[in-house]
Amino acid sequence: MSDMEQPEEIQNQTEETPVEKETVDETPSIEEQLQAALAEQAEIQDRFLRSQAELDNTRKRYQKELEQTRQYAATPFIQSLLPALDNLKRATDAAESADHVDELKQGVEMVAKQILDVFSQHDVKAIDALGKPFDPNLHEALQQLPSDEYPPMTVIQELEQGFILNDRVVRPTKVIVSSGPTDS
Repeated sequence: MSDMEQPEEIQNQTEETPVEKETVDETPSIEEQLQAALAEQAEIQDRFLRSQAELDNTRKRYQKELEQTRQYAATPFIQSLLPALDNLKRATDAAESADHVDELKQGVEMVAKQILDVFSQHDVKAIDALGKPFDPNLHEALQQLPSDEYPPMTVIQELEQGFILNDRVVRPTKVIVSSGPTDS
């Protein structure tokens, strides 16, 4: 029988067989698929490890920079205080040969003002305490004394000036507080 005379089913099978054979030839074998998957997995693993190493290096670099920033953060503040220290040294040198105490006092007052100006440039402010109600957040009471001039729990004397940096107390003002009028 010729192709034309064969039943339709047999003719269809004959036509499909070469197509199936070509498809099987184009499809990678399981071993080839496995090798491709393993190669892809190795590439992904390599990229992951490189990314992990890069992240670790970035973290270490950031920690080092942060430590250096902390270590040298006070540098501008110190640099701005050095002229005041120089002037204080000049004042003490002048005190050795000074005949006039008033001039020495004026020089030391100028240095104190210079230091307060540096503090102001760095947002450090003095705590104003005299005549104010005692505030344990700003003041450290060292003593209580009777006072007819001030009501109880009012600061009547500053022993050491306190300072605030922005909104944080650097050092509280050491004060003497009124205990009220004297008992007669």
